[in-house]
Amino acid sequence: MSSVQSNPALELENIRKALDQSAIVAITDQAGIITHVNDQFCSISKYSRAELLGKNHRIINSGYHSAEFFKSLWETISSGKYWEGEICNRAKDGSLYWVHTTISPFLNVQGKPYQYVSIRYEITRRKIAEEQLKILVQKLELSNRELQDFASVAAHDLQEPLRKILTFGDRLHQQIATVVNEESKDYLKRILKSAGRMRTLIDDLLTYSRVTSRGSPFETVDLNVVLKEVLSDLEVRIEQSQGKIQVGLLPSLQADASQMRQLFQNLLANALKFHRPGIPPQIEVRAIQGKDRVEIQVQDQGIGFEEKYLDRIFTIFQRLHGRHEYEGTGVGLAVCRRIVERHRGTITARSTPGAGALFLIELPLNLGGPDEF
Repeated sequence: MSSVQSNPALELENIRKALDQSAIVAITDQAGIITHVNDQFCSISKYSRAELLGKNHRIINSGYHSAEFFKSLWETISSGKYWEGEICNRAKDGSLYWVHTTISPFLNVQGKPYQYVSIRYEITRRKIAEEQLKILVQKLELSNRELQDFASVAAHDLQEPLRKILTFGDRLHQQIATVVNEESKDYLKRILKSAGRMRTLIDDLLTYSRVTSRGSPFETVDLNVVLKEVLSDLEVRIEQSQGKIQVGLLPSLQADASQMRQLFQNLLANALKFHRPGIPPQIEVRAIQGKDRVEIQVQDQGIGFEEKYLDRIFTIFQRLHGRHEYEGTGVGLAVCRRIVERHRGTITARSTPGAGALFLIELPLNLGGPDEF
């Protein structure tokens, strides 16, 4: 049985070499004067070892951080505690670079720091990517706000003149009922019908734009109660179509109750509308509950659609059928997607023409908890 004789000095030297190869290392005395730098430090800062030794770290100060930032850092390490964070430095050629830094104080027998060892890892690419992403997110948020404001203002401003067109058009229609010929009456009917369709479009556009701008705070919502209210609202339409809706047990979750109602209203109204001619709609609503998420399924036996149009059906004002075949503006499913996305969920569908459609909505049960199904 053999034993390996340990050599603490050799082991320490090997650790130092491994650290030098992977990290940027510097040592300063208790006053912050640099007493040691490794090759990685010289390479990234573009200063020679002779230019760095005897100086303090102000030689690579980029001016990015405030004086308070470094004051807090110094107070932490001089009290004997280690400090960890991200620092932006400036190299000799003026270029900036970011490092993730850990500074560890070495304490004497009195518990006072006598030197500090800083170990850094370059994270410049990551920081640049983060900044670019932040800028893109800000631009996207601004663009979304501007779009929502435009849609809301435009729709609101269009309502008043449209209201006048409809009001005076109706009055004119009543006055000329026995005066003008049938062709003129037909023209006026078409004007009023187009104005009515425009009102519906404006109302739907307002609904779409207000999903995020005027949503209510999230609270615990019992989807069974929500669905019961929706079925009550759709009672006449269900009777007229002779449809049947089978409902399974649904969970409670954190949500905007009014938007959950709107979500079910749109999905069920669609299923009732797009049934096969002569065949009453058959619809099933069920839920598959996981630990932290739920998948809600709305299945019908209607006309279905080709799945190559899947993205299109969730896009505002996109329709797969003409207005003469099925009424509507092509906003309902776009509103559904917007509601689901606001609740940090996903919505998709599966379908075959003539064999119905299955809409799949996945939502977190608790918006503050884990995001795994």
